[in-house]
Amino acid sequence: MTSTLAGPSSGDERSREPLSDPAAPPVEIAVTALDVLAGGAVLVVALVAWASLALAHLGRHSLPAVLGLSAVALLLVALVVVRASRGRVRLRGDRAGVVTALACAAVAAALTFPGFSYGVADKDPGGYVSHAVEIAHSGDYAFTDPLLHDKIPVQLTSPGARFAGVWVRDTDTGQIVPQFYHLWPALLATSYEADGFDGVRFAVPLMGVLAVLCMVALLRRVGTALAGRTAGLVAAGAGGLLLATNMLEVWQSRFPTTEVLAESLYLAALLGIVVALQTRWRPAAGLAGLFVGIGWLNRPDGLLIVLLAAGIGAALIATRRWDARATWFAVGTGVVVPHAVLQAYDLAHNYSLANKIPSLPKVVALLAALVVVALVLRLLARRPLDALVAGIERPRPQLVIGVLVCAGVLLLLALGFLRPRLFGPDYLAYNGRAIRSYDEQILRRLSWFFTLPGFAVMGLGLVAATLRRWRASVWAVVIPTLAFGLVYCYTARNSSRLLWWSRRYVPTVLPGIVMLMALAIAVAWVARIRGRHLLRIPAVLAAVALVAVFLSQSLPLRGHDEWKGSFALTQQISDLSGGSAGIYLWEPQGEQGCCAGPTALFATPLWLQHDKLSALLPVDHNARMGILQLYAKKFPGRPIFVVGDQPEVPEGVDPATVQPVMTKQVELPMWDESDTRRPAAAHQVQVDIAVWRVRGT
Repeated sequence: MTSTLAGPSSGDERSREPLSDPAAPPVEIAVTALDVLAGGAVLVVALVAWASLALAHLGRHSLPAVLGLSAVALLLVALVVVRASRGRVRLRGDRAGVVTALACAAVAAALTFPGFSYGVADKDPGGYVSHAVEIAHSGDYAFTDPLLHDKIPVQLTSPGARFAGVWVRDTDTGQIVPQFYHLWPALLATSYEADGFDGVRFAVPLMGVLAVLCMVALLRRVGTALAGRTAGLVAAGAGGLLLATNMLEVWQSRFPTTEVLAESLYLAALLGIVVALQTRWRPAAGLAGLFVGIGWLNRPDGLLIVLLAAGIGAALIATRRWDARATWFAVGTGVVVPHAVLQAYDLAHNYSLANKIPSLPKVVALLAALVVVALVLRLLARRPLDALVAGIERPRPQLVIGVLVCAGVLLLLALGFLRPRLFGPDYLAYNGRAIRSYDEQILRRLSWFFTLPGFAVMGLGLVAATLRRWRASVWAVVIPTLAFGLVYCYTARNSSRLLWWSRRYVPTVLPGIVMLMALAIAVAWVARIRGRHLLRIPAVLAAVALVAVFLSQSLPLRGHDEWKGSFALTQQISDLSGGSAGIYLWEPQGEQGCCAGPTALFATPLWLQHDKLSALLPVDHNARMGILQLYAKKFPGRPIFVVGDQPEVPEGVDPATVQPVMTKQVELPMWDESDTRRPAAAHQVQVDIAVWRVRGT
């Protein structure tokens, strides 16, 4: 087997890896500088993230410890890779590919750096940031609430939660485990220790730049396999620009949540698989498995990628196509799986339950069933399976299957766009109430960010990938795109408001659509009709038009900074207690209205970011003075504050017992939210805050 980028430099050279790849004699392995740049950068970040999480779970997180453990892990990976390669790997320059990748990365960086100044707790991103700072302060993913620990009465926001996302794991000990999986806040904790809040802001867009690098490297190889080296370069450039400029990518690359890290790990895994398929380099498959395992540590639905890989592995076993590369992938994933299982089913079990992740016995039973069925088919159905594989490798069956795949996707797209008319509105239970889920409008909503012509280009990319002579590396990106597109375009399982709703599509669906668009543009560029490149002008027009539309949506985000000023305002509230560990009692959010009340925005950051103690005032107004007196008795010498959003003292608090220390009205920028249109501008959120100090504390 020859490498995609090895051999003559003919513009029409194609990868020669077959669909199924039986054992072949060792060959020299050509890995490009672009592969090393993209895959190596993600590998370093992935290992730093894993080291950060492992140390946080052990209660030993610190910047020196993370750097030391990451260096050891990177050294071990390097030793394994070098030993397994046995001197057969050579590095090719691929100057054009590297320049293309750096140019696309520069566009991504220009649109996204730095990330948003997200210092409030109105949504998940603020929870991640606050948890990250708490990890940096304590070294542990969990911490103890002194009120619960000392059995002091405390008002809960909801059953089992001190505040939104601040979940109580053990009421007897007061142990708090914030809501989410812990990889991303652990990585942000390392960034915070490196450079404070600026480190957090810069870590987020860095993930977006890494995703763009991996997209370029991946399409460089897949485009070459599909239609030649020139097509590979065109696909790489088109895909990199489309991803870097898409509004969903730009927003999520500035929004401190998990999606873009998940996307970069996903694309790096696909890159490793494609390199392994094209070069037979086993360590590339092992690294791909490592990325898949770490992806499960990042998000609950990372389990879907693990299960898809398990299903493909079962098919390889049944058809006797399992080889050393599959073993390396399994080992790479298996190295991380114990840690992922521990987090999913113990340390963050409640969050797994909230996301309806299958129980561990069900997952084990499914994996065991896959293996058993694969072995039975391997033993009892060898001839039919051999005949099936041999048939699939012939051009005519490939054409027929490709037509069926394209027809099926076209039918599902039509069904998706027609769902509102066919099935009517859809609803889901969200925070205890029924809301319009808009699942029936998923494709219509996505078309706001990709355009209807963009979906048409995507369809042409699928045609180009499935109706030409099949290559394993091409199907390695087509199969996950179709699988995850079907899952996530059926239901979002998320709040309906935009842009929040769109985050579900960033890790896998967004890059899948972009890859198919880029492949369509690349194939059109190199296609000849009667010996002439008649499709180059349409290809250029399509690429330019899509990038122009994407930029028109993304450029307004360049000048926007979500919740700018929130870090400073939280610091001002914290400074009211001076160097003491102040206690802040907040008016319950329900009495302040919705999301712009100071309790929802600042109670959690003040606690987790500034080590002040936050608690809600009792809902029962008659109990408030008793709580103030109890806290003053239990915490002598510590200043106690009451916080509300009105200039009048909260009801139930005797005005004679408190003195005002802060009354502020500020405006903080927030991007518009909508259930019915694509948000395209920002507005100012007015935040009123009043703070009183309890006399004598």
